[in-house]
Amino acid sequence: MTPSFDQESAVLASCYSVESATSHVHGFHYCTTLGTGAQCPPLGLPASSADRSWPGNNRPEPKGEATSTIPEECERLFCDKLSTAFLGERAGVRQESLGIGAFQTIQPHLQGPGQDRVQRWIEVWDYAGDAIYRGFVTEMNGERTLFVFFEDGAIGHGLKSGLIALFELAGNEAFDCSQIVACAKRSQQINEMELVRSLGWCGFNLTTLDPWMLAGCPESSLSTKWLFLVAEV
Repeated sequence: MTPSFDQESAVLASCYSVESATSHVHGFHYCTTLGTGAQCPPLGLPASSADRSWPGNNRPEPKGEATSTIPEECERLFCDKLSTAFLGERAGVRQESLGIGAFQTIQPHLQGPGQDRVQRWIEVWDYAGDAIYRGFVTEMNGERTLFVFFEDGAIGHGLKSGLIALFELAGNEAFDCSQIVACAKRSQQINEMELVRSLGWCGFNLTTLDPWMLAGCPESSLSTKWLFLVAEV
């Protein structure tokens, strides 16, 4: 998944998206336009929208195992609460499609409250911050949200460049998300308020899964694995 560079732009981050319903793979690239004799500004520095964008929607990208590995790697990070809220009856159940090896991310007979509520699975390669972020897009009451997992070591490790790219991606018309939920890994080594402060500079505040839990669900909306923080895009 190595991006191509040309004389006019540099790819600073790439996103690979798998549609849940169809298993179609799409590639998006976060670029900075290079002026004559100018250097590419870092992701963390302000730039105009004309300088930075996610062009190249639907560019041909390596597919192959991406249709299965991206959803698998994302779902591996789910806790019980996330599985209940977004996978329903399908939680923990995966079925390989005969012939093409593509992953069936939703089964036709699962409808209503138990159906898969994940629209897209994503994997973002942040070349500037040397990090990979995984997550998914979901829609609730007409509002789309990008959930992103920050695993061990992600907080404070080139996080600023990755967050700026993620906000740009969420606001892209292909995703059209109005908010981002950061799933920060709970750790005995890291104080939770330290996590809140680390993400608070760009508008994140503590939240729960209440807005995404199905009506009448007896499950708690808190997770013992993840701390949830939300920010408007």
